Amino acid sequence: MALRFNYRHYQTPHPVVALGGQTFRPRPVVTIAVLGPTGSVPKDALLDTGSDDTTFLENVAISIGLDLTHAPVRYLTGIGPAGYPIRYAQVRLRLTDGVEYRDWPAWVGFTDAPLPFPTLGFAGCLQFFSEGFHGDRQEVELAVNSLYPGT
Repeated sequence: MALRFNYRHYQTPHPVVALGGQTFRPRPVVTIAVLGPTGSVPKDALLDTGSDDTTFLENVAISIGLDLTHAPVRYLTGIGPAGYPIRYAQVRLRLTDGVEYRDWPAWVGFTDAPLPFPTLGFAGCLQFFSEGFHGDRQEVELAVNSLYPGT
């Protein structure tokens, strides 16, 4: 069975010409729980097929008790001229649509980059799901695939 999520509407300061003048943008944003050694934090995150990695702000790592001191470091590209450091750690992610839930281990990145949303990218999230983005219904469906390592 697939998890189903309605797109969320985000107000815009000006009418969106490409969307017929509406004053909001629909986005596939879902609430996901990030679980670590000392707790969990729910975060609204963008399902982003264009993101290579799943990323959260560093304050999430602190909130769930992760020590990133010796974490592998890479640099985000596409944000700012020099990029931002991103530190990787393994956590558990939990996603529910209120009917079904999925829970899995994932390597995710933590950064202090100015992200408008945490991103649920390919590595750590979308690699484990087959996605259906339905623009006409403003809905996304996520069905686990053969790579899914969780419950």
